[in-house]
Amino acid sequence: MDAPNSASSPQAPDLDNMAKALVQRLLASFACEVPQSSVSESIYNTAWVSMIPSPPTVVGYWLFPQAFRFITERQLESGGWSSFGISARQLSWETDGMWETDGIINTMACLLALLVRQGSGSEVPDDLGKRILRADGSLRQMLQSWDLGSSDNVGFEVLIPAHIVMLGKYGLYYEFPARPRLMTLYEQKMEKIQQKPESLYGKDLSTSLYGLEGMIGQVDFDLVAHHKLYGSMLGNPASTAAYLMNTSAWDVDAEAYLGRAMVPDGAVEIYPSNLFEITWALKPLIEAFPTDALVSSGLDQIADFVEKAFQAQEGFSGFTPGAIVDSDSTSSTIYILNQLGRDLTAGALISRYESLDKFRCYSVERTPSPSANANVLKMLLGLSDPSRNSTQIIKVANYLCDCWFQGEHNDKWNTTPHYTMMLSVQALMLLLHNVGRGSLPHFPRQLLVTKIIPLLFGTTVETLQKQNDDGSWGSQSCETTAYAILCLSAAAPLPLCEYISTAIQLAIDNGRAFLLQRIKSWNQPDLVWISKIAYGVGVITEAFTLAAMRISPYGQCFGQIIEDVCHLAKPSLDTIQKISQLPFFAGMPHWMACACIVEGYLHLPLFDAARQVVIIHGAVKQPRHFNILPFALMACSRSTGAFLTAEVNLDFMVMCALNYELDHYMEDIIGGFQGVEAHEVEKVVHEIFEEPCLHRPMTSPTECTTEHEESGTQRSRLLEKIKMTLRPGISWVLSRPKVLSASKYDQALLRRELKASYMGQITSVYESLSLASSRKPQHSSSPTREPYHEWVHTTSSAHGAGPVSFAFLTCLLGASMNGQDCFHSAEAKYLAQDLSMHLASLARMENDIGSVVRDRKENNLNSVDFPEFDSMATEDDLQERIEQLKRVAAYERECSKVAFARLSGLGVNDKVMKGLKAFCHAVDLFGQIYKMEDSVISLRLERCS
Repeated sequence: MDAPNSASSPQAPDLDNMAKALVQRLLASFACEVPQSSVSESIYNTAWVSMIPSPPTVVGYWLFPQAFRFITERQLESGGWSSFGISARQLSWETDGMWETDGIINTMACLLALLVRQGSGSEVPDDLGKRILRADGSLRQMLQSWDLGSSDNVGFEVLIPAHIVMLGKYGLYYEFPARPRLMTLYEQKMEKIQQKPESLYGKDLSTSLYGLEGMIGQVDFDLVAHHKLYGSMLGNPASTAAYLMNTSAWDVDAEAYLGRAMVPDGAVEIYPSNLFEITWALKPLIEAFPTDALVSSGLDQIADFVEKAFQAQEGFSGFTPGAIVDSDSTSSTIYILNQLGRDLTAGALISRYESLDKFRCYSVERTPSPSANANVLKMLLGLSDPSRNSTQIIKVANYLCDCWFQGEHNDKWNTTPHYTMMLSVQALMLLLHNVGRGSLPHFPRQLLVTKIIPLLFGTTVETLQKQNDDGSWGSQSCETTAYAILCLSAAAPLPLCEYISTAIQLAIDNGRAFLLQRIKSWNQPDLVWISKIAYGVGVITEAFTLAAMRISPYGQCFGQIIEDVCHLAKPSLDTIQKISQLPFFAGMPHWMACACIVEGYLHLPLFDAARQVVIIHGAVKQPRHFNILPFALMACSRSTGAFLTAEVNLDFMVMCALNYELDHYMEDIIGGFQGVEAHEVEKVVHEIFEEPCLHRPMTSPTECTTEHEESGTQRSRLLEKIKMTLRPGISWVLSRPKVLSASKYDQALLRRELKASYMGQITSVYESLSLASSRKPQHSSSPTREPYHEWVHTTSSAHGAGPVSFAFLTCLLGASMNGQDCFHSAEAKYLAQDLSMHLASLARMENDIGSVVRDRKENNLNSVDFPEFDSMATEDDLQERIEQLKRVAAYERECSKVAFARLSGLGVNDKVMKGLKAFCHAVDLFGQIYKMEDSVISLRLERCS
């Protein structure tokens, strides 16, 4: 991406004065009698408000007639309502399917509002019937393609089923693929509420009060009246509207609240939210601007207000004074007040929210929040003596690293992963600073080496890669762009970032240029926050944007401990230069090539530890290019933008290592066992695959053993030893968590290909033995009678482990598809298998091209040994044979490209296709690596104690 053109950029604004003005507005938001709000309007809440009939004392049939106009003006041509809650002129549903849950919830509520209005006969639009038909059709279409697993909307598991029931009373019934699983979640949720009615009717606030519209007919609304907060049900207009319509007596407090929540014609998503707005706006401001300058604008008065509310709720905070409290708000409050010179402790928070492996956001919750844990970690590290809470610090750091490892960047409170990425990097960089200066003297070095440093560097590289061409991140969002800039600024001082420092600064500059172009939108709410639907908060958008424009890279001194840990992953300039010469990197930016090398080094300790589980003891040779696996696979993931998770990358690295070790075990061990026939070893493999416990991780080497190693003849003991050696690797592959989460079809395909791979290895060994015994000096001939085309697409492919690697990756990629097949149709399955076959054949050919001489020396069967290569070459003319093989390989490459292109056009999941693209790149890269000398490409990493 080119640097921004300064000549066309707007004049730089006075950021310090803008920050002061924002602080003054925050001060005014709680100083006035009626709290102000910068929260965006909500179509969903407005639809519920529009359904409230007027009480007898009010003129007119509807209490808020403007609310109904608000929703009808925003109905899309497709009949639904957009997930963003904006007008049809700005967005169509079809162009933004990623917000499908928002669209479903909005459309359900608005359709219900239309049906309610139709039944009243009062103030009915002329085209109401047509609007209802269009809305119903749009809703059905959305439900059919809905991915329930990707939904994080607050209370969706109650709200959507409840709306289905309410719409059913008007004769509308909905069946869709996700309905059975959805109804299971609904029944589980309602069972908990029914078992503990005091959670709603008792004295304590419950998060269920936020969605009472989903419990109509299930709860007694008169019994929740004592929970009113400023006249509302937990600050939510839809829940309050449901309460007002279903309580036995008209509640004037609730009516007054709803009037305040209408701004001006639409109801906001949450009101009041002054503590949330103040706290989340102050955090980025005090980290980017000198606090002395902000104090004059009322910062101390704001701090007094926040601390007073904090003390009033006995050391906890929520979104507004008196509301339900949570660890996210509480930790942010403690962090801010301590940064401003107060001296608050975290004992109460730890006692209430700490769990076995992380911190809960609420005392009871369905899913955890990585962002809340990152805020807790920042708070703990900001206390006067962090070492007092070292156990909790290690726990949260581990949890954040595990989330990154599993690719769980998405958070239930924010729509963009860049929010969690920013908070995690900020918190963990602060942790490194504390470790470096000795504030955490007993912090585990292994956690730094294997988790924290890889997370920090990997997140930085991913952030760089995800920047758009115009300098923004996300959907051209100012707030998301600000998150990314703050993330890069926090990570920049990491010693390993010296290799990509130019790219980091350029990305920050381009991001700021984008923000400058949109300076008039800085105080407009970006819809990045998650409640029942996505919403935005104007002051928070503005605060993060100002901070991103003002922040300087943290001037942190990490100390010798951190410098030493990072030094282990620093490649030499010679290594960078030699690896960059590979054709694979020809079109890649230099910083990206450097990043891939560094990531390869960072993953070696994890890789070495993980592969110990499947290591095949007894192999004589160290597999070639073994320690380059992490670098190569990370490079393929990065080059395609696949963003495979660290977990997927590591599992695939270990799978490749297992394939290499199996190859050499078969050659070195089985090939050396005199008198053991191929069919006997094949029988051993058959027996392993018949074991009923093979699909679960083995707890001991003798588990599932049917024949004791010590019994029987020497021959039987030898075969039992082979079985004991091969079983752990087979079990590991079939029992990976992501494999077990894949569809039954994909698991069955993996099992079949895995068995074929082992059988192919056995066949290959005995073919090579046969070749060695029959080969005459300076003469080549294949011991097999198969034509080369048949052999390279069957036995050879299985021996090369291409199909099983493809099937394994398919399971890893399909694990998040809720049990659905990775390839949904017969055509897609056929093309995927065809692609797998061509890639396996290509890999074998590339391998053989680079190892003809070695294979001759070691009596290994090579493609050029087949009679088909005799026709245009003399017996000793290897070069001509190699040239022929290159031409055949070029054909296989073309076939693989055609198969991939056809598969891409069949609507296969985008993440799956990007993962397969990375696999295709891996075939190319390993082919290039194989042609080079081991000494040129080998990576070294000092082992960590």
